[in-house]
Amino acid sequence: MKEQPSSGTERKTIFIGLSGVEMGDEPFHLPRGMVLEKTFAHLMNPMLMSFGPPTEAGHHPAPWKAVQDGKGADITSQLIVPPSAVSDDQEYERIAATLMLLIRVWCDPSAMMIASSLHSFDALPQVPDHEVQIRPIETLQKYFPLAITSQVSMEERLKWVKLHFEQCHRLMSAKPEFQLAASALNAGQFIPNSALTLISLMGALEAIFSPSKTELKFRVSSLIAAYLHPYGKDRLETQKAIGLLYDKRSAAAHGKPNHAEDDVLKAFELLRAVLIRMVEDGKVPSKAELELSLFGDS
Repeated sequence: MKEQPSSGTERKTIFIGLSGVEMGDEPFHLPRGMVLEKTFAHLMNPMLMSFGPPTEAGHHPAPWKAVQDGKGADITSQLIVPPSAVSDDQEYERIAATLMLLIRVWCDPSAMMIASSLHSFDALPQVPDHEVQIRPIETLQKYFPLAITSQVSMEERLKWVKLHFEQCHRLMSAKPEFQLAASALNAGQFIPNSALTLISLMGALEAIFSPSKTELKFRVSSLIAAYLHPYGKDRLETQKAIGLLYDKRSAAAHGKPNHAEDDVLKAFELLRAVLIRMVEDGKVPSKAELELSLFGDS
């Protein structure tokens, strides 16, 4: 997403086309004057092959041949980010990343940022070609696609996104452990090897819940379970389940994977639950807070 002007120039409104976010006819207003609204566009993704080296002008000469099996994506909504929403040019990208994380963990994990534009996608057909600036963002194939089972409307789910935007944005901007966890969740669907996906998801959890380098399996599983559940049966069952996932992760990391697809799904769900708790608390738990949750008075 590179359309935003450089420092010292007037910032412009950015339109980000999303898939997997099905809106009604009414726009949904987000913090900082941002708006999410219904639209439609289809990003075609055919690849072309040329057969000569580039000319002095920099392009490869004709003839060009289309490569089969190029995949595309439907844009069903657009996020409008006005210049008043950002404090600097780089914040366009940070804001988009924050909103997509919140949408993926609460609204629909299949949501994607397909492309960005300096014009509304509804208006693009009438914009002269030399003024069009469209940039693809997320166009990779999903190897472990996730879906949502909730029957709650998108507008109702977006209320949670709106409520927690600012505190999530602070975490995305200032907390490396949170950024790593968000990146692992966002990238996990696009990794072609499930063993690497499992290692990535569990590694992000370990970065938050491993204050010690000894007895990692027990400490990490116990601290995560205590973070997510009060003392009792649910905490114990969660700790045991995380311990099994940790064994699967270790086997994958040492080149002897023995996990199933359901194990990867459980790792996604576990990281999602941790991210939701941190977003709602507005903080990454400290070592002292984690140990108090495990050993303190419940």
